[in-house]
Amino acid sequence: MFLQPEPHDPVMTVRCESVPMKFSVIINTYNRLSSLPTTLNALRLLRYRDVEVVVVDGPSDDGTWDYLVTAWGERIKLCKCPEANLSKSRNVGIQNASGDIVCFIDDDGIPEPDWLDQLATAYSDPRAGAVGGWVRNHTGVDYQTKYIVSDRDSVSEVLIEDPAEVPDSRPGAEKFPGVIGVNSSFRRAALLDVGGFDEEYAYYLDETDVLARLIDAGYRVTMVPSAEVHHKYAPSHIRAENGIAKSWLQIMKSTAYYVVKNALAEKPLAAVLAKVAHHKNELRRHTRWFRSEGLIDEARFDRLMAEIDEGAALGIRHAFEFPCRQLIAAHETPKWKPLARLPSEQRVRVALVTGLYPPRPCGGVAVFMHTLAKELASVGHEVTIITQAEEGRPHTVDFEDGVWVHRLPAHDIVQSNFPEGMPDLPPSIAAFAGRVLSELDRVNARRGVQCVIGSIWDLELAAVIASGRYRTAMYLVTSYKLMQDSKPEWQQNRHYFEHHVRKMFEGEVWAINHCTTVIGSTKSIVKDISSAYGVKIPSRKTKIIPFGVPQSNQKVASTQRTPPSLLFVGRLEERKGIGCLFDALPEIMREAPEMVVDIVGDDRISAADGETFRKRFEDRHGEDEWFSRVRFHGHVGDEKLVEFYRNCSIFVAPSKYESFGLIYLEAMRFGKPCIGTSAGGIPEVVDDGRTGILIDPDKPSELSAAVLQLVRSPKLRASMGKRGKERFERFYTAKGFAERIIEFVRQAP
Repeated sequence: MFLQPEPHDPVMTVRCESVPMKFSVIINTYNRLSSLPTTLNALRLLRYRDVEVVVVDGPSDDGTWDYLVTAWGERIKLCKCPEANLSKSRNVGIQNASGDIVCFIDDDGIPEPDWLDQLATAYSDPRAGAVGGWVRNHTGVDYQTKYIVSDRDSVSEVLIEDPAEVPDSRPGAEKFPGVIGVNSSFRRAALLDVGGFDEEYAYYLDETDVLARLIDAGYRVTMVPSAEVHHKYAPSHIRAENGIAKSWLQIMKSTAYYVVKNALAEKPLAAVLAKVAHHKNELRRHTRWFRSEGLIDEARFDRLMAEIDEGAALGIRHAFEFPCRQLIAAHETPKWKPLARLPSEQRVRVALVTGLYPPRPCGGVAVFMHTLAKELASVGHEVTIITQAEEGRPHTVDFEDGVWVHRLPAHDIVQSNFPEGMPDLPPSIAAFAGRVLSELDRVNARRGVQCVIGSIWDLELAAVIASGRYRTAMYLVTSYKLMQDSKPEWQQNRHYFEHHVRKMFEGEVWAINHCTTVIGSTKSIVKDISSAYGVKIPSRKTKIIPFGVPQSNQKVASTQRTPPSLLFVGRLEERKGIGCLFDALPEIMREAPEMVVDIVGDDRISAADGETFRKRFEDRHGEDEWFSRVRFHGHVGDEKLVEFYRNCSIFVAPSKYESFGLIYLEAMRFGKPCIGTSAGGIPEVVDDGRTGILIDPDKPSELSAAVLQLVRSPKLRASMGKRGKERFERFYTAKGFAERIIEFVRQAP
């Protein structure tokens, strides 16, 4: 039985607001398996305490139901709607919802973590029947809707910025406040009072019709701008990829039905029908434009034009055939099913800053940032990535693998913020650092970041550090100063050295002195940078937190197989020791006549003389009989790289310097013996004599001897590989890395 308030007095239908409200979030889905998992994963990050999720699957045939049962069946309520009717699906959701507030979000919508907290603020008004929020479009930056004003003729203004332009919620008003379906919420008692959604609206204007009925019943409609949802516009059975309607039938039918059904009593029928005719003409105009622009063919044009007339006739006829509407049936409130997730008070909220981020080719800093972001998100923490967009790409915000990824273009769409005290940096370096601060400031009201983590490389944290508004943690990696000896071209270009490199030297010292915490992945990197710059980093502001990489359950090729294979991974440049490897290979290949060598990494980098290491090697040894057993692969994707690690017998990386050496972990997790060097932090990762062999980076003869020792002893390869995997699992997994970061963030700065 529906609750019946006194006329225009909905306060009688609502519960006492001293009791915390429960929210039921409903997703109505139909063949959206491509986007639905992202929406569901975003709901796991909602901070509001009392939440349940109800998913109503239409007659999907894309595997949606099987996915829901398998992945979410124990955590959320699952229901079915037998037809592709959005209002019917919404009513099924309402009938299965137990919360005081019923929220709707589309299956291509992504809420900010504080979405429900913000919506809840408006429900302190006992007359609030519906509350919505602003919606960002597919870019994640620009807005699809702001304040909305709807009217009885089905027209809505959706980008109003001044709340003074929004009329009050007055029964019988021609214009009234609106909300959009992807970001809408309703007091459940109010929805039951007006009968829920009218199932005549299979698609379009369903929520606007409910609002008109709520307002006429005396409820208020409110907009909370800070309750934000991102709308990614997935295609549907109604809308194509490019946003163009596949069909006008339901849209025109709903429009005609709405205009007739919600017309004020004093409005003449002729005027109502004239408004329907106006909407028909508007759709015809759009359809002609589609054809003129080549967006549809003649056959589709004819079909769309016919659907306009058919839909209008159906809508008008149904408005008179069903005067009582098709509303929700009376029902009992079902049992509450809370969404299991990490409680908000136990989460950390971090922003990670990195110039590169997948799917762009990545190495070094970007790899450990990506690993950390995914691992933190997988266990329910809130992670924001701020990175650079690819050339020519716009400013975007996306939700990927449970992580908010902000990509900033290298132009003035995002204005750089240069706070007082920021050091004098090269223009391109300063610009990105300034954009990072601008973006962080723009979104932090939503995100509430507890700590901003970046690295010393390219001083991407400089503006954030200078602002003094955030707790900052700066990882020490191979700095400009430590790279100087392996970059003779810097000294050859005096202008570049004075105006870029020297400024970076000074900026790195400034950042070390002014960031909140300096993090070292190894003790060596802290010691080496302190020595290189002659600075003493206080132990109280220093943390040692080694990196980690994800574990793998993939089948691994035996290290004892014959013939053995040698793998090198890294950029083909002096610092990565490619010169040492190339000098050692002739002896190795002669002594190991079956040995195969795979060289993976960017091989287009020029040496000091302008020639690439690869070309120099090919010119020198291209005619040697063993040369065909050396295979260059260039940069490869992640899946292919994993395949190389899995299948190699020995991993080699004779770097002249590594602050840590993620590449060794990537090999150790597959049980491969590693040959590294005694430089930098490598000895803290590779246990010399137990998990691998360390050599002098300037002695190719030592590298040859180490490789041949392992080639000639399959048992030694196996034992070192086994101990390496054990060491990895004990100290260097991605899970362990994330746990150490979580502990650090939770500690007082």
